Amino acid sequence: MKFDVYNAQKKVREIELSNIWENASGKCVHQVVVARLANERQGTASTKTRSEVKGTGAKPFRQKGLGRARRGSSYSPLLRGGGVTFGPKPRDYTQHINKKQKANAYVYVIAELYRKGGLKIVDSLELKDSKTKSFKALLEHNLESVQGRTVVVDVDYNAEMLKACANLPKTAYYGVDFIDILPLFYAKQVIMTEAALRKFDEKYTGMIKLERGQKW
Repeated sequence: MKFDVYNAQKKVREIELSNIWENASGKCVHQVVVARLANERQGTASTKTRSEVKGTGAKPFRQKGLGRARRGSSYSPLLRGGGVTFGPKPRDYTQHINKKQKANAYVYVIAELYRKGGLKIVDSLELKDSKTKSFKALLEHNLESVQGRTVVVDVDYNAEMLKACANLPKTAYYGVDFIDILPLFYAKQVIMTEAALRKFDEKYTGMIKLERGQKW
């Protein structure tokens, strides 16, 4: 698949990478995103059953003569302050996703962003200092308009870049090895360096199973 590389608003070259960007399947994107969200759940919600509620074991009121239903315990789920029927208990929501599924999801999402014009490949990203103003100027320099969720992906993690974008709303910065599927999935526009894209290509080449008859 071919990608255009820009310097600001000017196209400087075109690069061609492996066919994984054209052949990645989007079938597992939903599963990977759901698993990623599920893995963030703490799973600490807990309620007490009737056997765990504390209180007296005495009969609430006498058996006969009041015209009321028979009650032998105040722990019944039908009574205020009693136990909870089928309530939540602490559990593990973790879902396991294998490497090939993750590879397909990442590559498909990035390729779709590029096809729809949401991904811009730049030759490099340079920041003079760690000020928010400088990072905002960097975005405006590389994008026609800054709007919606914006993600910047560089080949290596840069602490100065992260500090500079911390105060910008709906804007995030990641190194290739630190990004997950959610920022890319929800992003409206993504800026990625050429080196970062090549690292993605190198990382996932060979992990994506091609359909019968397809070639690299």
